[in-house]
Amino acid sequence: MKEQIIQLEPHDDIDSVRDKLSWARAPRVLLVFPRGGQRILASRLDLVLLQREATRRRIDLALITGDPLVIENARDLGIATFRTVEDSHKTFWRTAQAQLKLPEERPTPLDPELVEAGTRLRPADDTLPEGLRRALTTTVFSLTVLILAGLAVMLLPGATVTLSPATDQVTVSTTIIADPNISVEDMDVATGLIPARMVGVEVEGSTSVETTGTLLMPSQKARGVVLFTNRIPDQVNIPAGTVVRTSAARPVRFVTLADVTLPGQIGETVEAPAEAIEAGFEGNVPAGRINQVEGPLSSRVAVVNPEPTQGGLADEVRAVSADDMERARALLRQQLQQRAFAEMETRLLEDFEFVPLESLNVVLVYSETFSAYEGQAAERLNLAMRVVVQGVAIDERLARQVVYDRLADKVGSGFQIGADSLVFRQGEVIGIDDERRVTFIMQGAGDVHTAINAADVQQLVRARRLSEAASRLENRFLLTAPPRIDVSPGFWPWMPVLPMRITVEVEG
Repeated sequence: MKEQIIQLEPHDDIDSVRDKLSWARAPRVLLVFPRGGQRILASRLDLVLLQREATRRRIDLALITGDPLVIENARDLGIATFRTVEDSHKTFWRTAQAQLKLPEERPTPLDPELVEAGTRLRPADDTLPEGLRRALTTTVFSLTVLILAGLAVMLLPGATVTLSPATDQVTVSTTIIADPNISVEDMDVATGLIPARMVGVEVEGSTSVETTGTLLMPSQKARGVVLFTNRIPDQVNIPAGTVVRTSAARPVRFVTLADVTLPGQIGETVEAPAEAIEAGFEGNVPAGRINQVEGPLSSRVAVVNPEPTQGGLADEVRAVSADDMERARALLRQQLQQRAFAEMETRLLEDFEFVPLESLNVVLVYSETFSAYEGQAAERLNLAMRVVVQGVAIDERLARQVVYDRLADKVGSGFQIGADSLVFRQGEVIGIDDERRVTFIMQGAGDVHTAINAADVQQLVRARRLSEAASRLENRFLLTAPPRIDVSPGFWPWMPVLPMRITVEVEG
């Protein structure tokens, strides 16, 4: 069965250990306790919390430690413990429920007959000959000295072994798919599939753009002379303001500017000045185009313009185009998405969550109001909108778990990644499909060094000459510098016999 070894540090506490456990990718995890220094996870409560975390993540947990207090608490909770990693491979260690403590056995009362027999076996007189007594005294003294000397050899020497393991940096760049349509149970580290969630916020705003269209705006009215002809034998008074026009489908209308009178005879004529009602080029009509009289005079007089009308002008002015409207709409949508992004970060996102800006999308437009529309004269176009913007919220911890799995795959046997050296960075968004699945790049890097277990080092060098101990360390581990061994007392040429008297320090 696949297992993962996690080296604990002297500064670790229950929170940091649970965090390291969250990165485990194997169904079996070995937590290797540091040797010497500050005791960690000595509290029964710490182990209870650690056991709950492992159960929640469906992890079989074992501890590599020599701490008797930790071993005792772990045994009560049903957590497997071993002295070394090699010991864990020699036995089946699936954790069980905490074992019940057996009631203490009461001492068996002594048999009175045995007591009496023992009394009868005592010598009646404990007086020994002087020579024998001196020999016994000398022997006891010698044995005591030897025992004390042996204890001194075992207990007094101490040593500190300092190792500088070789390090290298490993980097990965992997593709991750964040899917808001799946749950945590559907997460697949191997394929980089992680769950996400949709978040939305309502925002409003306005923008203004310069118009790029053009429009001819009438600025001056055309003028000319119209000739009235009498159709009846009576005098006809034609007042100023009489309307005359062309006979085109879209007639051009003119109004007379002075009162005139037709003599009372058929065929009599009179001229009157006239001006186009609407300004612009349309008022410049050729001769003979004005041929109708509006109102009650239409049956009594005829009209015509003997000369072209002139002077109608139009100026080119800025106006709203269709492109201007689309440009204002796109610009305001972008601004509203930026505003929604800021609100999501401050109000909606949980710890470790982030929203790719590319995932933001306007899903609902409550209102859209333009200050002018296509073809209307305007120097600037204003637009106000109120919309709902949605985005995809991604838990970076899940993305990091995928990256860490890729890093671990690149680390060879006998090496481990320094937890403090891990660096993660979000890369570019590759794409977003119709189901709002976000595909993006996630990068990770970490320092890899030779895996050094303090217990292994202690067993490797205990009771060895200093030179031999150094040689064994260099042959066993890949180091950047020769191992440094400091013994106490300084003149002692041997490593301590007891492993607990050997302190192992790893630099870097």
